Amino acid sequence: MDPLDPPGSSPVLEGATGSAERPFNADSPFNVPVAAGAALDPDTAAMVARISRAGLGHANLVEFGIPIYAATADTPRRMVRCTITEWGVCPLEQGSPRLIPDDAVPDAGRDGAMVVVDRAAGTADEYFQAAPTDAGWTTGWGEITSLTGSGWGGGTTGAGASRLGGVIRVAEIRAGEIPHALVLESDTACARSFRAPALKTDGESDRADCIPEGARLQLDPTIDVAAIPDITPGEVAVARALQSYGGYLIDRADTSLAIAFEVAPDASPSSPGEVYTQAGLAWDYYGMPHIPWDRLRVLAPGS
Repeated sequence: MDPLDPPGSSPVLEGATGSAERPFNADSPFNVPVAAGAALDPDTAAMVARISRAGLGHANLVEFGIPIYAATADTPRRMVRCTITEWGVCPLEQGSPRLIPDDAVPDAGRDGAMVVVDRAAGTADEYFQAAPTDAGWTTGWGEITSLTGSGWGGGTTGAGASRLGGVIRVAEIRAGEIPHALVLESDTACARSFRAPALKTDGESDRADCIPEGARLQLDPTIDVAAIPDITPGEVAVARALQSYGGYLIDRADTSLAIAFEVAPDASPSSPGEVYTQAGLAWDYYGMPHIPWDRLRVLAPGS
């Protein structure tokens, strides 16, 4: 495995945006903190009651976690064929074969997600329903995303967000700091509406209290999360990021609320890896029950 942040490395969490460690420009919705006094959606109470009904925010650490790889000068190029033809011209089929490490493995869930970052080119190849074949790779769809762009405008997530954007990285949990907005998935994503920065929706809910994809949610910033009894270090980092940057709803899910994490290089079906375990995120789908999910709030469009 050729991860961007192997165990024991020193992560780059501060400084300029647009890097592999903190992608996208300074004006990206992922990198702009929530403004003080941000306006709330008039339906926030009903929306939050629905999305927080289980009292859990599941950490997608393994099965639906996001494998993120770094391409190097030695990474082989492979032919990629996109199988969803009705979406138009697939970017990964254009130009040269794509850089894919020998040991690359997409996520084990139905999304088959995978990201390969090319630092030299300043881009990330993003895969949806990827799979290796004898002739190369197939993928349902794929995008080539600029690390200096906004992080929105692709087709590998339900809302059109970058698959790299908002993902909680192993290095960030190790450092105890997540300097960007998160990405959320929920069964309460609206089927018929979405809001900027989303470009589309894959939601299925027609309930009156559904939440549009692209909506930004924030944890009440007045909460002293470190004072919550029994809260784990990983939960503290997630909660503080939700207070400072919030999280964008970008995909439907089969549960009330889930949050995207990078798959750790030492993850296995029975363990999310040492860094996550030491931070108290001890198993896949850990529900982060100490975060007061009912204290989320849905921000008004543009907030």
